[in-house]
Amino acid sequence: MIIHGDNLIALKSLLPKFEGRIKCIYIDPPYNTGNEGWIYNDNMSDPRLQKWIGEIVGREGEDLSRHDKWLCMMYPRLRLLQRLLADDGAIFISIDDNEQANLKLICDEIFGANNFVALIPWRKRVSKSDVSYGISQDYEYVMCYAKKNFRAGRNIERKYYETPDFPNQPWRTGPLTKQTTAEERPNSFFTMINPKTGEEYPASKLRTWAITKETFPQYYAANKIIFPGDYEFLKISKPVMRYWKFDDIKKAGANFGITSVSTHFPAEIGMTQDGTKEITEIFGDKKFNFPKPSSLIQYIISLATLTDKDSIVLDSFAGSGTTAHAVINLNKADGGSRRFILIELNDYAETITAERIRRVGGEFNFYELGESLFDGDFVNPKVPVEVLREYIYFMETRKSLPPATDEKFLLGVDNGIAYYYFGEKSELNFELLYSMKTRADYYVVYAGACNLGDEQLAERNITFKQIPYNVPNY
Repeated sequence: MIIHGDNLIALKSLLPKFEGRIKCIYIDPPYNTGNEGWIYNDNMSDPRLQKWIGEIVGREGEDLSRHDKWLCMMYPRLRLLQRLLADDGAIFISIDDNEQANLKLICDEIFGANNFVALIPWRKRVSKSDVSYGISQDYEYVMCYAKKNFRAGRNIERKYYETPDFPNQPWRTGPLTKQTTAEERPNSFFTMINPKTGEEYPASKLRTWAITKETFPQYYAANKIIFPGDYEFLKISKPVMRYWKFDDIKKAGANFGITSVSTHFPAEIGMTQDGTKEITEIFGDKKFNFPKPSSLIQYIISLATLTDKDSIVLDSFAGSGTTAHAVINLNKADGGSRRFILIELNDYAETITAERIRRVGGEFNFYELGESLFDGDFVNPKVPVEVLREYIYFMETRKSLPPATDEKFLLGVDNGIAYYYFGEKSELNFELLYSMKTRADYYVVYAGACNLGDEQLAERNITFKQIPYNVPNY
């Protein structure tokens, strides 16, 4: 889906159906360079802040408030994105030096410093000569945070051999040395002797054997050590370790064939000039400034969704639609069925963002953001009742509203609790109580007023919540 509207409101509207379901979030927010003129809502209109900026700091304070405004814009959006992430999901944020340090601080607070994954450098351009201080800033960053138990990975194809001496037992080789010195590990600093030939292989003082002199016999007896000459096709000059495929599978489990990822992006993910070339080829001219290449985002999404190719990818600063383009390309490449959600505030959401996805063969639903659910602290009276019903049930249960039943005012039953919504103009009285046909251990009733006393409610295991005052806010 593509949503046209303020992403703060749009992210809130996604919560009832998508909280805890998004596997990968990629955003490329405004970098706050001072030249962007970004128009997202912030909280800098507080009179006390305006007084401080105008009188205490002086007129130059308008410039000093730029970082405050950016943080006020980002903070509530990141809070909502954290709620939308799945427990095994991760968020990737493109950023440059203007706000990288500030972004790290608020992400530590929202996602938890222990969930910081990496700050990955991305080369955006080749070096320029006409630059301040004579140093060309050629890199931006991709900051990554996990929700809880996220794990990135990429496919690795290991070479296994099958030989007559071990039929149906594929094996591979690996180093028999490790990065420890003779002083650090004296038991591993010994001369290894081939029991068959008597040939000697002394250890290096700077890189000792991975086994000790005492454990050598058991490793050799288990056929885990291969000497030069054992297999001519290996063409080795020193002993190596043998690893059995069934041991690799047992150890890795579902992650067999997957390896960890380096913070060094491969060169083929491209630079800004590749993103510009890409969008120019789609539209016939340059429609967007500084677009990311879809290959960059495709690589990021592939790392985050390698084991979950039916996942949802979200981009709440959609821009030209590169994230959706990347999802489409990745699905074509690996046969996945990932879906995307894009949110874009600007008017080009239809003419550029959506149009790009059409031209590259993507299918989607396009939405204009409707009325905000809340007007300040109160429920917006313009919001349809059905939307409010869905919202209340979700906030109470963190589940989607079930299909309607014969009981008009019943929202649903969850964990022995029945939830009713009678509307703002209703009054909870005995007549209303007798209309509640569903049996449950406990009841939560939303109505405009209540003429039953606390004891009467307690006797019937009812919690009354007044509309609009007790409708839970985000």
